[in-house]
Amino acid sequence: MERLTDLTVTQFTDILASDAPAPGGGSVAALFGACGASLAVMTANLTVGKKKYAEHWDNAESAKTIGMPLVEQFLKAIDDDTLAFNRLFEAMHLPKETDEQKAARRAAMEEATKEAANMPFHTLTLCERAVSVLEQLRDRINPNCASDFGVGATAVTTAARGAWLNICINLQSLSDEAFVNDLYARAKAIYDDVSARAEALYRAIDVQCRPVCNQIGG
Repeated sequence: MERLTDLTVTQFTDILASDAPAPGGGSVAALFGACGASLAVMTANLTVGKKKYAEHWDNAESAKTIGMPLVEQFLKAIDDDTLAFNRLFEAMHLPKETDEQKAARRAAMEEATKEAANMPFHTLTLCERAVSVLEQLRDRINPNCASDFGVGATAVTTAARGAWLNICINLQSLSDEAFVNDLYARAKAIYDDVSARAEALYRAIDVQCRPVCNQIGG
């Protein structure tokens, strides 16, 4: 199967807009995460080598070292999320003529749904790490790319929201209450944390950029 990450943007969005059940929101959440982490690395790259910001070079290099592997992990999650859904889709179409087949189908669907919930949870944990990279760079980057930084924070927020929704919709289909309660609690804690921290980063950039807009608006 061709990897989604090997497609052009147009090819990806064409598939996304089609009636195919996957890729869907989970893969898009991971894509937003990759974009957010990439923008964090971009701001670091636009800081390193500029003499005016020499005091921030080491910090920016450190952020790049952490950020680029995150981009790769987010990209991998784009395909992994779709693969997880495809396995669930296959389980849903197992035969269910006999009691034995029905039981096997239920068990297969339960396991596939757990995987489908765990995948966006992984994306959510990557969002937590991406926010940390952005926080590391806050107020220590070339200010000319402040808006890029803000978009990065927004992208990570969107990724976290998308991952959260996909976790929740899969958890509601499970019968394993212990699994549901555990994953929900862990996901909710990370989601709330990421949302608050990313929002704070965005607001800081909004305050920084708004005076320029106010001047334009008179």
